[in-house]
Amino acid sequence: MTKTLLIVAMAKLALGLAFVTGLINVQSVPALYVALPAGAVVFGLFLISKLLEQESALFDQEQRTVTAQVDRPAVAERVCCNPPGEGQLVSSH
Repeated sequence: MTKTLLIVAMAKLALGLAFVTGLINVQSVPALYVALPAGAVVFGLFLISKLLEQESALFDQEQRTVTAQVDRPAVAERVCCNPPGEGQLVSSH
């Protein structure tokens, strides 16, 4: 995904620079001048996805751990029901 974004961004930036500098004459189709800002936007998306790449891998690992813990059968905990004895505080309420 990030490689694709980088390739698209570089292609759009190169085309946009070629249009703006006049290497390719596109005065008859001014809509093509949008290639330069579109390349900048796609490059920004590439940078964001690159920054979040490791975070998403960490999140996936945490979710796998949580799912594995939920899938395990629960072990019943023994609840202590001893009456209060010496050394234990007794509530008066």
